[in-house]
Amino acid sequence: MKKIRPHIEWMAFFFGLILMATLNPYIEGTSFCIYELAGITFCPGDGLGHSIAFLFRGEFSEAMEANLFGPLAVLVLSLRILSIWKRMIVDKNKTNTIGVEDGKSY
Repeated sequence: MKKIRPHIEWMAFFFGLILMATLNPYIEGTSFCIYELAGITFCPGDGLGHSIAFLFRGEFSEAMEANLFGPLAVLVLSLRILSIWKRMIVDKNKTNTIGVEDGKSY
């Protein structure tokens, strides 16, 4: 579990983006919006998955029509994934060089 724990967040974001990118945006499905389940008609995330799917297909105007925050969500999630990867690489490099000075290993 210790080896998997550092990877859970980026893997969830990465596979979530992949799943939404492969989604067929022209098919209407069941909504998982908590607001709609509670009976509130406005849902801020309504169409977000469709927007991301349109975006990955290069249909930018449809993506913006589905949800204005779709492109922003892709940008934020991608930057978060990259920052986690960067931190993991830097931490790995730091642990490989601890105790090494002047070519001597302690």
